[in-house]
Amino acid sequence: MTEIMLRVSSLDQFFAEAKHAAAAIDRGEEIAHRPVVGFEGFQTFLKVMTANRWTLLGRLRSVGASSIRALAGHLGRDYRGVHADVAALLELGLIEKDEAGKIFVPWSRITAELSFEDAA
Repeated sequence: MTEIMLRVSSLDQFFAEAKHAAAAIDRGEEIAHRPVVGFEGFQTFLKVMTANRWTLLGRLRSVGASSIRALAGHLGRDYRGVHADVAALLELGLIEKDEAGKIFVPWSRITAELSFEDAA
């Protein structure tokens, strides 16, 4: 299973985790690599990961590699809005393009992690 994590954390928390990982590497320890997309705060997460984008990810995962126009048809949305959402999700690495230029979701699982402290 290929999984990516969406994580809401502060910059302080991010740097503390990076420092911990660097120290482990310096000690020669192997670190499990897990793809993570970080968001600095809960409001940023909600602004970027809109309901339309979650729906787009789910529909694209179910229909498979698709053109943006075909995906817009599957979603019942206009091309322009879907194109903007696809551009944002491509930038985050949540979707990718294949050799033919079709978009697809490379992940079998996308999880989100946040705490009450981050949501405050």
